[in-house]
Amino acid sequence: MSIDDLEKAKRITRVKNSIDSDEEVRRRLPEVDAIYDEDVRRATIQYFRKCCPDYFWERPASASGKYHPPDERSSHGTWLHTKRVFNTYANLSESYVEMRRITDHERACGKAAALIHDTFNYGWPSSGRDMTTSKHDVIASAVAAFVAPDMPEEVIHLVNSHMGPWGEGKTPQCEHERLFHTADMSAAQSSHKPDVYFPSEELQDEFPELESIDVSEEEFV
Repeated sequence: MSIDDLEKAKRITRVKNSIDSDEEVRRRLPEVDAIYDEDVRRATIQYFRKCCPDYFWERPASASGKYHPPDERSSHGTWLHTKRVFNTYANLSESYVEMRRITDHERACGKAAALIHDTFNYGWPSSGRDMTTSKHDVIASAVAAFVAPDMPEEVIHLVNSHMGPWGEGKTPQCEHERLFHTADMSAAQSSHKPDVYFPSEELQDEFPELESIDVSEEEFV
């Protein structure tokens, strides 16, 4: 990351953000309450309150019309994709914990990374980009490191490497990073369109056929 990008990461908390409470984060992304590590959950909420660009909630996951299903290429598409990645990762990672390939703490970090990974899909808000950028992995991981001092390094590494060979971050190097990259790819390319947890009114209005996983808190993965 360039020196200019580092300075932007330091200044990002001064950018206008429409989220003004923990409750609003939970309304838009109720998945945060399925991060059962309290410190990781708190850092994730702090990230969204301090620095998530407003465009994250509005823009398509793909502006080029490639790499994502049609509904993710429309308004609110990045938001929808994020929720699908969370669900895909949560399902895949459960067996990794049971096999002792990752720990419960690492799984909590993966859930946090799933919510954060595409927040800067269109780069710095000041750039006014109409297209997504392959640099969004580097930007989001750097911002997470600056604005949430308690954010675990595991989250930052997962966000930085999630694009694999198509991003500007590092190539996934360990099993957990490869798992996370696979979850992101699978959610973006899946023909069966993974269900999501408790979609907000905005998503229900935009995607009336969206399937929701209606489960009790105890069953929330």
